[in-house]
Amino acid sequence: MWPSELSKHPSDITQSALEFLNELEFTKKTKGIYNTVISLFIHMLCSDPEAVEETEDGEFLLKNNWNDCPSYVISNFIDWWLPRKWMGSDTILIKAPTVMRRWINWCYKKGYLEKENYESFISELPRNKSKEVKRLQQAAHQLYLLHSPNLTQRKGKSIIDYIDMLREPEAWDEGYMKVLSFEGNCAYLENEEGIKRGPVMLSKELVELLRPGDVINVAIAKFGKIWKVMESGNVYAEGVIV
Repeated sequence: MWPSELSKHPSDITQSALEFLNELEFTKKTKGIYNTVISLFIHMLCSDPEAVEETEDGEFLLKNNWNDCPSYVISNFIDWWLPRKWMGSDTILIKAPTVMRRWINWCYKKGYLEKENYESFISELPRNKSKEVKRLQQAAHQLYLLHSPNLTQRKGKSIIDYIDMLREPEAWDEGYMKVLSFEGNCAYLENEEGIKRGPVMLSKELVELLRPGDVINVAIAKFGKIWKVMESGNVYAEGVIV
């Protein structure tokens, strides 16, 4: 969002964003990252019909203030909304926790946030949060490599079996699946109905990145005794998807 667009909103969130961004003394590239993350956060808030008001011109402007936001708004943005909506560079996803942490700290020092709300928001942004986001993005990429028709060769070995792509699987399942455990380069998963699936063939690189409790968005098919990943989406940390 351009400053002129931010200033339209009758919210102390957008007002704090303007002031915070204006005070930044970073390179143009870094300022661009901060502006993108904060603009996306405000865009998410504006997607809530109860948080906006309609003008005579038909514009929907953010009316809610910082102290109107629920305690989970930061984690919802970083862990759920942003990975699904942002289609650009992973840099934005990885830098988002740092940007939000610095903005939240600035808002508290400037009196935009009450102590209780500040402590609630900042607790969702531990200092290792960016490292965790990076792990999940790397895992999603490795998951994609398992079935991508354009990236089928790694160290001379085929990642995808085209014979399996052509034959009918014995069973099929898809959706959000929780990682239960690992066995070599395979994993055992639990689907949304609580049904366990496995062993699911993965890769050494992916197993090293995943943690029990992580949730992966996949479509898997069973061939013989083994399940294989046929389609995939994002990877989420434990607790993000209930």
